Amino acid sequence: MIPSNEYTLPPHTLTTIAIFAFAFGCCVGSYLNVVIYRLPIPGLSTSKPRRSFCPLCKYQIPMWQNIPIVSWLMLRGKCANCKAPISPRYLFVELLTGLLFLLAFMYFGWNWNVLAAWTFISLCIAGSYIDMDHQILPHEITWGGAAAGVVASALIPNLIVEGTWWANLLHSLGGAALGYGLIFAIVQLGKMAFGRLKLSFDEPVEWSVSQAEGAEEPIFKVADQEEGWSNIFNRTTDRMIIRANTAKLDDRSFENIILTMSNDSVTVVPQAGGEPETISLEKIKAMSGTCTNVEQPREAMGMGDANWMACVGAFFGWKAVLFTILAGSVIGAFISLLMIVLRRREWAARIPFGPYLAAGAMIWLFLGPRLLEWYLSLGRAAPEVS
Repeated sequence: MIPSNEYTLPPHTLTTIAIFAFAFGCCVGSYLNVVIYRLPIPGLSTSKPRRSFCPLCKYQIPMWQNIPIVSWLMLRGKCANCKAPISPRYLFVELLTGLLFLLAFMYFGWNWNVLAAWTFISLCIAGSYIDMDHQILPHEITWGGAAAGVVASALIPNLIVEGTWWANLLHSLGGAALGYGLIFAIVQLGKMAFGRLKLSFDEPVEWSVSQAEGAEEPIFKVADQEEGWSNIFNRTTDRMIIRANTAKLDDRSFENIILTMSNDSVTVVPQAGGEPETISLEKIKAMSGTCTNVEQPREAMGMGDANWMACVGAFFGWKAVLFTILAGSVIGAFISLLMIVLRRREWAARIPFGPYLAAGAMIWLFLGPRLLEWYLSLGRAAPEVS
């Protein structure tokens, strides 16, 4: 995107637009809070119910109690109906979105580029928080964002490069393909190198597979850890092995067996010898028991990250893809080292790679082209030889 180097509007008009940009961003941030909460939950829509509601008592919040930033401060961070605390994150998302919208206006000016920047900022904020909360990047954010980037590249002059609309469109499509392809390759290579997560326990711990009513997928739990079924079984070839001291499959009980689970079946193998039995998961409502060892498939990165990089490439082109992956890796490594120094290693482990990629993309949005130009200028300025 091309930044605006000068403003031709009168100062009072610029001030008015700046105030509008911040206020509009806060309103968008309020809607993003709805998206972050509702989008990952099956059965909930971002448009129904139309009003926001308290997560605890389900009280639908009237318009005069839903003014961005102001209402949270006036209600002192509590629900007006049940007085339950409302997370400060709602306030932070509104304020962050407003400030970033204002910054984008100051950087790009009052033009079509700022609209594209606002769209991408919204995708980054919503996607990052959903990824941190649920370890997923919904297709509505990633592929929806990629589609928006492709359309914007064809409609907005000079969105990616200075040239014709079709040149921008080709850069957008190429960037999306490169972003997806690079992360896809990393996922495949990572699977080969780090494809198994082995958990061992000194004493038997409880494990279970169950699916709550209305839930989108089953949840696997072992000890104090839990994981969604789709996060474990990304491929048809993935297998999870449980060395179970005890196991209960619906009303059938077993002892000292090895369970080999796939996405659609479970095979029971007695450790003392005997014929294995394969059972379709469709015939099993719940599984539980105790175990001492679990071997679980794992990914170096998720395919959601590949989809996300397709979105980045669609908005900004191939240079942004390479920059974002590098910057996201550096930011992730820095945060991990900082958490180790602060003895908060578990905090870093809870943050997926998606937010780091979003942070890298945001750096590109505001500083990337200039940083790249500065870096390339170092090579052009060769030292003189005397």
